[in-house]
Amino acid sequence: MRRSDLKSIGPVYKLYGLLKAATFPLRIRAAEARDQRAGAPADGIPLPPPKLRFRVHGSLDGSEFLAVGSQCARDIQALLRASGLELYDFETVLDFGCGCARVLRFFGDRPASCRLFGTDIDPELIAWCREQPQLGQFDVNPHLPPTAYPDGFFDFIFSISVFTHLDEDMQLAWLQELRRITRPGGHVLVSLHSPATDAQLTRAQRERMASKGFLYVVGQTGALKLDGLPDFYQSAFHSREYVREVWGRTFEVVSHVDRGINAHQDAVLLRAR
Repeated sequence: MRRSDLKSIGPVYKLYGLLKAATFPLRIRAAEARDQRAGAPADGIPLPPPKLRFRVHGSLDGSEFLAVGSQCARDIQALLRASGLELYDFETVLDFGCGCARVLRFFGDRPASCRLFGTDIDPELIAWCREQPQLGQFDVNPHLPPTAYPDGFFDFIFSISVFTHLDEDMQLAWLQELRRITRPGGHVLVSLHSPATDAQLTRAQRERMASKGFLYVVGQTGALKLDGLPDFYQSAFHSREYVREVWGRTFEVVSHVDRGINAHQDAVLLRAR
């Protein structure tokens, strides 16, 4: 049975969540044991604890966490090159919603002229990142704008699996904030759910998505939300037309690449006017 089918049966979906919550501590301990057996990653940077990986990645598997982060890092560079840009030519780069540096850890070969920054709403994730100063400079941002960064500070901002989880009002507020802290002519790269993920939606949800071009779906909340993220952090879906029309009021939409991030999420490259 698909998850969308479970969600349509409220009591069944709640029971599904209760079962997952009950077994989650056991799964955490098993992941910690696997980490000990595997040893430190080859890059010398510790793996974040399983609980933090799950919050960012939705999985407890350490090797999968590293593989996806590495692929996302390569995809970001490839998407920029397709538009005649090089990541390491930028002087200031921000990972907006950096989590526990799943992507930033793979930019260790950057020159000193390219400074990396990361920000996230989760103090625990940022505390872990700050224990790895070689990764960049890290800050906690509020749930809603503004951040503490000056106007036009960043040459390039990327945001992986963040706008896939916010409601429309939060997204529009954060788009305005990213525009404020991006220099004129600078770029922002955002990942979105691809049309292929529509399969997890119910028929009624697909109809709403087709009508408006945007859909926000609420799943588990409270104690049943095992990732430890706020209840507002759910699932959002966008059409190409919506991005071009609505996001185009704030940024120039440079490109929209199907499954451009990890062959799973679409990639939208924006330019600040």
